[in-house]
Amino acid sequence: MGEFVGRHAELRGLLGDACRPGLVIHGMAGIGKSRLLAELLPLLERERPGGRTVRVPGSATVADVVIALGERRPVTEPIMLVIDNFATVPRAGAGGRSEPVDPGLAGFLTAWVREPGPRRLLITSRYPFALPGGAHRTLAELHLGPLTAADARLLMKSLPALAVLGPAEQARAWAFCGGHPGTLHDLDTLLGRDGVAFTELAERLEGVLAANGIGDPARWAASLDSGQDEAAAGRTLAEAVTTIVDEVLVRELLEVRDEAVDERLGERAGLAGWERLGLLDDEDDPAAVERHLRQALALDAEHGNRAGMATGLHRLGLVCTLTGRLPAAVALHCRALATELALGTPEGPLELADLSRLRAALGGEAFRRAAAEVLPEESLNGLDRMLDNFVTAAESRLN
Repeated sequence: MGEFVGRHAELRGLLGDACRPGLVIHGMAGIGKSRLLAELLPLLERERPGGRTVRVPGSATVADVVIALGERRPVTEPIMLVIDNFATVPRAGAGGRSEPVDPGLAGFLTAWVREPGPRRLLITSRYPFALPGGAHRTLAELHLGPLTAADARLLMKSLPALAVLGPAEQARAWAFCGGHPGTLHDLDTLLGRDGVAFTELAERLEGVLAANGIGDPARWAASLDSGQDEAAAGRTLAEAVTTIVDEVLVRELLEVRDEAVDERLGERAGLAGWERLGLLDDEDDPAAVERHLRQALALDAEHGNRAGMATGLHRLGLVCTLTGRLPAAVALHCRALATELALGTPEGPLELADLSRLRAALGGEAFRRAAAEVLPEESLNGLDRMLDNFVTAAESRLN
């Protein structure tokens, strides 16, 4: 992990909520949820010496958690259950909250936070989620949003290309990166290449944002210190800015492909990409991750766990994307989408987002060839319409 920069206000807030049965940190991929949790854990452990900390990946089932906790016995010593990148799926009518992929684990966590004892639950997740009986309401929640201007300046002091910029240029970079630390790292890596000037790149990125309906990239920042609704809208806009700009930066980094850029892309896979998979830090070898996921997928298929299959197919698709096998990624995401639609998940938004990016990367013809490996011919036009509608809806939300 890199040096912990900023986020001290968030850290103080989490420590203040430590009396609650549990803490949830949610936010977009790469925003720093796991890094903040890693900084928080030693502080909480010092508060309760002699306790245990049990960590499980976000893809864990209830059986995995029970095994990790060890022999069933009354909990007498302080114990913290940590779930990083908790696997959830969107649900219609859930008030904007997702639900845990494993219903058994949802029930277990409900009992965990309700039963008395020196126990605590710490979770990072992409989205806020619901637990049965409203048990999630007993948990403190932090939506980890963009870095503040001051925290972003601290980060940029440690990045060689951004450190030499003037205050106005740094503020401009912070704005069009949506305050996202990973995107600022990508920007710094690209600026370190010969012939890449900040002003030219900034104008290009701001032009892409304007074409997507965001004429003022800094608009999100002004609303963060406003009321609750305005701040939430600001975080949403910042995430939209980050998503658009980061895709441009990654595409340009892939075109450069020298040693320093390859190292940065490897960091993205190790710290951001593998984090999205919800696996432990020491399981980021692509072959090992893929074996793990295929074994889990086989077990889910054997037991008829279609929700688990959808999640497994999605993560395998991410592995293929991270390792450059884009046609295989298309096939896996298509299978995941079909499974999610059969389960009634509304429009499979995660899959549509990934498939739309893959279609843009591969081009329409190559994308259809890859999708045809798993979908019948009559479904391909329907998939194109779904992706077109998804992209149009996403653009409308940005206007």
